[in-house]
Amino acid sequence: MTIATLSKPLEQTFAVVPAAGSGVRMGLAHPKQFHPLHGKPILAWTLEVLRALPFLHGIITVVPENALDSVAALISSLGAGPIMTVVAGGARRQDSVLSGLQAVPDSCRWVLIHDGVRPMASSELFFRTYEAAQRCGAAVCACRVVETVKMAEEGWVQATLPRDQVWLVQTPQVFRRDLLEKAFRQAQALGWDATDDASLVERLGVRVAVVEGEKSNIKITTPDDLLWASWYLEHSPVVSASLRRQKEGL
Repeated sequence: MTIATLSKPLEQTFAVVPAAGSGVRMGLAHPKQFHPLHGKPILAWTLEVLRALPFLHGIITVVPENALDSVAALISSLGAGPIMTVVAGGARRQDSVLSGLQAVPDSCRWVLIHDGVRPMASSELFFRTYEAAQRCGAAVCACRVVETVKMAEEGWVQATLPRDQVWLVQTPQVFRRDLLEKAFRQAQALGWDATDDASLVERLGVRVAVVEGEKSNIKITTPDDLLWASWYLEHSPVVSASLRRQKEGL
């Protein structure tokens, strides 16, 4: 897929990258997004994927307030590319996304949201999700569930869900800017909490398209995730070649 296949490539699109979490489940002395993965922070891997997308005009990275200077320096080290800005996040992911959304310029018409600790999403996945959003106004990527899914409470099964209707949602998620802003205004007014941005848009009564996600597009949350990400990057045909050159000093 190329940018020429997109229906509205000239409308400005900005990415918001929430990366302000503390990462307590990782058990590290520092937030997981800054943990080194093959020599550079996880966040740097994610930003390098995003900055290569030709339909992005800019990237807003949302980080803890005490990390603003260090992340600004990281962004400067990445070289030429789309406009890149760093802003302070909030206590919840939802607050951080809102901070990023408030930082996009008035000219922006589409917003792509991608977790700062999902460094292995392919460019093809970004294109497919973006294209679906341009057709429908809102789109997410997600993986089909292959195992039986049960609801449970206090150690007891309450129901078995039809797995053909259950998807595990990932990012990127892409929205028309006006829809996303309306969803966040309503969430603030009514005190809604959400773990993903699409659920706020859904509460407006807006239909959200689903495109097939990627099993490798994990959100690095636990030490096991970090081990798997390290292995995956070592065995990815494109990335592994680059890593070999780095180790050889080329």
